[in-house]
Amino acid sequence: MQRYRFVLAARWLLLTLAGVVVMVVCALLSQWQWGRAVERAAANEVIAESREAAPVDEVLPAGSGLDDAARWTLVEARGVYDAENEIVLRAQTNNGLNGFEIVTPLVLEDGSALLVDRGFVASESTGHVPDYPAAPSGEVTVTARIYEYEESSGGVTEVDGHLESRRLSDDMLGSYFDYDLRAAWVADIEPAEGFTALETPSFKDWQNYSYAVQWALFAAMVPVGWVVLARRERKDMDEEADAEAAPGGEPEAAGADEESGVAPVSPSPRT
Repeated sequence: MQRYRFVLAARWLLLTLAGVVVMVVCALLSQWQWGRAVERAAANEVIAESREAAPVDEVLPAGSGLDDAARWTLVEARGVYDAENEIVLRAQTNNGLNGFEIVTPLVLEDGSALLVDRGFVASESTGHVPDYPAAPSGEVTVTARIYEYEESSGGVTEVDGHLESRRLSDDMLGSYFDYDLRAAWVADIEPAEGFTALETPSFKDWQNYSYAVQWALFAAMVPVGWVVLARRERKDMDEEADAEAAPGGEPEAAGADEESGVAPVSPSPRT
């Protein structure tokens, strides 16, 4: 260990501290990516296994938050559409197409409402919302998939008797209604003719698993790199010490000058 006492120098201590910080950061990122992968894999499993719809009051009871287990499941809700408070979501993408989503509040028996995404309509590149089927009147039953509200972004405007927004956020839209909204919105899986159903969510959990492994490898490479650098510096120090300890070169042998015939004079040892 005496040969590696140089690692106790200030320069090496700073290098070691930086390496430890990098390892910790890489480990945390790996753990975060792994957690994301597990969440996405669980979501894919829920979506794949959700075949029967449960009553909305069992899954999204009024006055309660969204249970993690309820996300992406199917529900059945019965109520009356409030077409006067319809919402048009701008700049949406569905199955590779750009367009709009039409969201209509479904007022339930207890007076609360469920925001129902009735479907997607492709853009006609005119800048205006294309014609779409009106919400049916009277009591209807909707089978839909549960989605979590989106974060607030942009604003809400009133255009031609309806609301327009880019995000379906209860924080942004809640103040426009006279009733309470349930803790999540839903998308109709069997939309009316003229609408396209939203594409079934699918999450690339394998991508997050890959990222988690990569960050773990980066963390493992830090101590390996530290050892390589230390061994290289030790080797350079040894080579430098050997060069300093090597004896000086011998003087050139004296010999007669073939052209002049005069023997060269040997240099004085003092010079």
